[in-house]
Amino acid sequence: MIPDFEIKVTPGSYEEVSERFKTYLRFRFGIDPASVFITGATGSGKSTASISLAIQYVKQGIPALAIDINQTMSPEHICQALSPEFESLVIRHNLYRKAVASDLITPKIYDGCIEDSYDTAYGLSEIISKGYRLGPTQAAILTDAIKSRVDCRETSLRIFPSILEELENSGLASARTLANRLRPLLRNNVFEFQKTGSTSLPLSPNIHVFDLSGYPAGIRIILAELLLYDWFRSARALQTPIIIMVDEVQNLKLGRGTVLNQIITEGRRFSIGSILISQSLKAFSSDEQLALSQTGTKLFFKPPLTELRACSEMLAPPQHRAETAELLKTLKAGQCLLLSEYVYIGDETHPCTDCIQVNVDLPQSIK
Repeated sequence: MIPDFEIKVTPGSYEEVSERFKTYLRFRFGIDPASVFITGATGSGKSTASISLAIQYVKQGIPALAIDINQTMSPEHICQALSPEFESLVIRHNLYRKAVASDLITPKIYDGCIEDSYDTAYGLSEIISKGYRLGPTQAAILTDAIKSRVDCRETSLRIFPSILEELENSGLASARTLANRLRPLLRNNVFEFQKTGSTSLPLSPNIHVFDLSGYPAGIRIILAELLLYDWFRSARALQTPIIIMVDEVQNLKLGRGTVLNQIITEGRRFSIGSILISQSLKAFSSDEQLALSQTGTKLFFKPPLTELRACSEMLAPPQHRAETAELLKTLKAGQCLLLSEYVYIGDETHPCTDCIQVNVDLPQSIK
């Protein structure tokens, strides 16, 4: 069991009768769901809010692991007011240029029991199979090839190329055909095996940005899913707190059975928090919107007019949706509606569970 401890971050200030009060999100890691969903149209202030929260987490010793699918976290895209502090804390990992440490083929120890090598192989195979929409037979062939690499992982330092080699050298024509299909992905040395005693998780208190933008769009999505899967497994086994940050999260799957769904619904048990950012709510299926509704904290910036209704439905009960939609419609840049069971206003000792309007604070007021 992870020992719980409290993290306190401020998303911004709340105004009441011309008086301003700082708001605080207080999470007991290991007990409370430290999952945050942030949405809003371009230029609404959502990126500033997400970066501000990441900075505050890191300053309290929690590593932030960020997936950058489309270079939205490159220096030129960081809010100018936040840029100096962000850049002083960031460590960038360009996966197109250099492989990252990975535990994808390392069986984990959960509750004192070591994972079976087939289960290790199946987890990795399942994500690749879904990304390529493989049939049951091809998925089984891929699982067997990965299991061979799991069993010989000490000689499989370059994970993807070693799996490709296993398929190419198979006596089965169907395995060699599968190798041709998966070559665009598996020819890349993206993940490298970690020797016993090491971990794929970067545990230094920094914002670790994993840049996937060098790869074709379809491959980026599979790599993002694999990073999330790797981090979730490692954090669960190590029982160590982390924050996972995904911008443009609408590009990934959040439905039942996906890694992101597990992070949202089960992350609390393993002290895994998340910051998920999206420009759109309608980009998600009803199943995915249900998952997002389970995040412990929601920050809704001004949405596109076509999404006012959908946003108000997630924030308010039926009798308050019309007024909530009007509030969303009138938000200015840097303002959002905040809904959380873990938000405190000023010196209040009890959380405010109402949906409130907040002005995002900049660095000078969050230090």
